[in-house]
Amino acid sequence: MKNKINKACILLFGISLLFLSAAYGQEPTTKLKVVTEQSNIRLKPDIGSIIIKQVSQGTLLESTGKQGEWYRLKLASGEGQRATGYVHESTVIVIGLPPQKEETKEIIKDRAVRKKIEEERPPLPIPKIPAPSPPLKSYFAVSFFGGGNYVSGGELNEGARGMADFYRFDLTLQGEGEIEAAHLGYILGGECSYRLSDHFTVGFGIEYFQGKKESLIEFREGTSLQTLTTLPEFKAVPLRLFISYYPVPYFYVKTGIEYYTATCSYLYQFYGHGEPPWQEWKGEAKAHGFGIMGGLGFEVKFFSVLNFILEATGRYSKIKGFEGTGEYRDSALLYATEEGTLYFYKAKVSEENIFPQLFILEKKPTDAGIVAPREAIIDFSGITFRAGIKINF
Repeated sequence: MKNKINKACILLFGISLLFLSAAYGQEPTTKLKVVTEQSNIRLKPDIGSIIIKQVSQGTLLESTGKQGEWYRLKLASGEGQRATGYVHESTVIVIGLPPQKEETKEIIKDRAVRKKIEEERPPLPIPKIPAPSPPLKSYFAVSFFGGGNYVSGGELNEGARGMADFYRFDLTLQGEGEIEAAHLGYILGGECSYRLSDHFTVGFGIEYFQGKKESLIEFREGTSLQTLTTLPEFKAVPLRLFISYYPVPYFYVKTGIEYYTATCSYLYQFYGHGEPPWQEWKGEAKAHGFGIMGGLGFEVKFFSVLNFILEATGRYSKIKGFEGTGEYRDSALLYATEEGTLYFYKAKVSEENIFPQLFILEKKPTDAGIVAPREAIIDFSGITFRAGIKINF
C-alpha cells in the first residue's frame, strides 16, 4: 500500500514538472500594430542595421520583448522556421493593453519626434522657387550720337549732270572729269525715350544732316581751257517719333515717322572764252515734308546708367514744294534774282539731245524747248550709321 502511494506521488510530481517546464519555455508576447506608412524590420536593434523586411501601415506584429527603443519580433522564415527581427517603437503601438497603461499615448505623442531617428535617408531638399523679380520700372533716357549719312539726292543731282551734258554738247568736247553726285554727309542728333516695359520704348528725336559734292570738268581744245563747276548741296532737320522693340536685352528694332525741314541748293559756274567770259547760277530753296524710318541697333552697358549705342537706320522721304531764291551773275556785271519755286524740267535741244535742268523760277517755264516742267522732287531717302551714348534715368 505504501509503495503504491509513493509511486503515485512520484508520477504527480513528474507531471507537474512537465507543465511547469512547458509554461516557462513559452515566451510572453505583445501585440503590435504598425502606425506609419511603412515600417522597417531590421536584423539588429540599430538604425544602421540591414533591413530584412518592410511592412505597411496596419500590419499586426508579435513582439517577444523589448531592447531599448526596439521591439524584438518573431518572424516566420521562408522554410517554416522562426527568425528574429527588430522594429523601432516610433513606428508601432501596443494593442490589447489595459486602459490605465499610458505607454501607447506617450508613444503616439512622441512619434513625430522619434520618426526622425527611423528615417533612413534625409528628406529630399525642397526646391527653392525664386521670388518673382519686381517689374522693371519705366525710366527716361537721353541719347546723343553722330555718324555718317547717305542720301539719294534725286533730281538735285540730275540737274548738275544735265548742266554738264549740255556744255559737252554745246562745246562739242567731252571734257576731263565727271560730275559726282552729292550723297555722303555727316549727321548729328539726340533722342529722348521712355521705357514702357522690358520690350518696348517710345520716344522722340531730332537730327541734323548735311552733304554736298563739288565737281569740276575741264574742256581743253589746244591751248584753250574752259571749265564747269557744279556744287549740289542738301540739308535737313528731321523731327522723329519712334517706337523701339527689344526682343532681347541690348538689341532693338526701331521704326518711326519723321517730319523734315529740308533745304537744297545748287551752284553752276562756267568759265569760257565767249561773252561773257564767265557765268554763275546759284539758288537755295526750303520745304517741309514727311518720311518714315526703320532700323536696328545694339546697346552695350558701360556703367549702370550709361550705354554705348551702335545703330543702322534706313529712311524714305521724297519732298517737293521747295521755295527760295535763284541768282544769276556774269563777268559783264549782269546780276538778277528770282523768287519762286524749284522746278525740274528737260531742255530739248534736238530730238536726240534732251538735258535735265534744275532752277528756281518765278513761274513754271513754258518756253520753247522745255519738256515736262514740274516742281522738283528731292529724294532724302538713304541710310544712316550712328554711334553714341545713352544716359538712363
